[in-house]
Amino acid sequence: MKKEIENKTISSETIAAYLDGNATAEECEAIIDAIQKDASLRELFRISLATDFIDPLPMTAIAANCKDSGRCCLKCESYILHKRGISFNEQTLENHAAENGWLDDKGTALFNIGRLLESFGITISRTYGSSIIDINNALNEGKDIIVAIDGGELTGDREKEFLEDIHDGHKPDHTVVILSCNTEKRLITLFDPDSKHEEDTYSYKVFLDAWADSNYYMITVNPNGMNNYVPKPIDLSDVELSEELNDLREAIAENAHEVWAENRMAEGWTYGPQRNDVLKQTPDMVSYSQLPESEKNYDREMAVKTIKLLIKLGYDIVKRK
Repeated sequence: MKKEIENKTISSETIAAYLDGNATAEECEAIIDAIQKDASLRELFRISLATDFIDPLPMTAIAANCKDSGRCCLKCESYILHKRGISFNEQTLENHAAENGWLDDKGTALFNIGRLLESFGITISRTYGSSIIDINNALNEGKDIIVAIDGGELTGDREKEFLEDIHDGHKPDHTVVILSCNTEKRLITLFDPDSKHEEDTYSYKVFLDAWADSNYYMITVNPNGMNNYVPKPIDLSDVELSEELNDLREAIAENAHEVWAENRMAEGWTYGPQRNDVLKQTPDMVSYSQLPESEKNYDREMAVKTIKLLIKLGYDIVKRK
């Protein structure tokens, strides 16, 4: 396969070398120029990048795109507090976030979005792999929503942002509050801390492109008194474990039981043929080898999912020689 771009031929070999990081400076320049001008080539790169590897969850990515020194998360949470009529002092709020490590000079890590709201006793849920349907459902339930996005893909030069995704990977660097969805017109309205307007409206396509960089990360903020918790663990179905890591499962499962038993003993629990909360007795206060298979399988499942989560988050597990 070859692509003809203004008298320049981009071969499949050159494209492959570029994706592998082995292209020459001249080839890189030709490819970048071609991507900017050719929509089909952009799509080819998009497909190649999406299918060649597991894209790690950007849990530790920093949302810091706000023009006001990376304070976009602080401003989004302040917006929700103000909307709910909760009094607060902006400087005190910022100091509290800094003291607890939720905010630093770089901004706020994705997994810390919503911590300030939690400190006011507000219930927060964090989910990856969300959708427009999830946004609509949350809005209909009276919930507030913060999402992590690539700010440049929302308001900047989208072709330039696409090239940045190719070179640097997907980087969610901004947060916004979702205000409403118009499913008929496929429009979404939001509060953007970087905007001069009280609200901005975008097409679904533009919004979804920007939101995709965080793997559709959504923070839902329950109305006061609402408790309709529905567990939504991170999808790990695309993570396959090597035989070596599968073997590690049993060691982690057994140690998890030992930790659990040690903590229970410290609380005064002992063995008993049946669970008795008053006497603090449980039949599980035995060695791992004596546990029924149902209990062992629970520990094994937790071990496997912990290992898979580490891989999903972009970590490599390497055994020392």
